[in-house]
Amino acid sequence: MNASLASLSISQVSRRTGIPISTLRFYERELGGLFHIRKTAGGHRRYAESDVERFATVRRLTETEGLGLGQVRRAVLSRGQSEAIHEEVDRLAEGAVAAEGALEMLVRRLVDLEGRVAALEAGTRKKRRWLGGP
Repeated sequence: MNASLASLSISQVSRRTGIPISTLRFYERELGGLFHIRKTAGGHRRYAESDVERFATVRRLTETEGLGLGQVRRAVLSRGQSEAIHEEVDRLAEGAVAAEGALEMLVRRLVDLEGRVAALEAGTRKKRRWLGGP
């Protein structure tokens, strides 16, 4: 990378992407090799436009698409092979639909069980009154 292209500070990248500085550093550590950060003689990080775009992509994949960092690494390293990303997103969407269906079934079951409990309680009250109880 040409040093003149790596002219953005970490605070500038943070402002442009909306990603906190601590998260940018975390992404650098956890996704080593995805970013090509240069450092000044004083040790300050310098970023290129491609780094800004890559950080934004990482954030979008983790927050919007729900991918883990390992999945993000594979997706970003696939370089244009978007099929792997689409497959992962489709798999996650199918899982969400299945979970939603299971939740709806549990809610229906709960409503049914609550109805049965209420009917049993009502029957017990009638039986007590019939037997002369409270």
